[in-house]
Amino acid sequence: MTTAKRTSDVEEKIDQLEGAVHDVLEGAKESIAQAEGSMEKAKEALGEGYGKLRSRSAEAYAKAREYLAEARAALETAREKMGELYGRSREVVEEAYEKAKEQLDKLTVEIKKGYAKVKAKVQEIDVKEVRDDVVDYVRRNPGKSILIALAVGFAVGYLVRRREA
Repeated sequence: MTTAKRTSDVEEKIDQLEGAVHDVLEGAKESIAQAEGSMEKAKEALGEGYGKLRSRSAEAYAKAREYLAEARAALETAREKMGELYGRSREVVEEAYEKAKEQLDKLTVEIKKGYAKVKAKVQEIDVKEVRDDVVDYVRRNPGKSILIALAVGFAVGYLVRRREA
């Protein structure tokens, strides 16, 4: 599986989650707006009933109770939608976690294989033979050897020198 494919899978999951979040939040906003409207109506009904006769107050009280019940129902709907969002989000995150875990396991196996190959190559190298080859090269090419040593020294010095801010 290529890196681009993995990235597109993750981006697709994020886009799905984003769409779900947007839908749920829009529904929650609508429910809250409806609840606020109902509460305003209840407030108005109580305000109207306060200055009028007792019978009108009883009517206003009944209307206010009705509006408050509507507000309660709208807020309950908003709570349910937020619960849905939580559930969807959790599913997507768990799925993404499982995929990432699988990819990590695969990469771990590949890294172990690569490490084993490098270790085998290093064990095959005969240090004395390499040393003898280097000494022989230096004896045959002293000028080149000095220039190579100078270049390596310069590069190492450049890499480890202190940098001014």
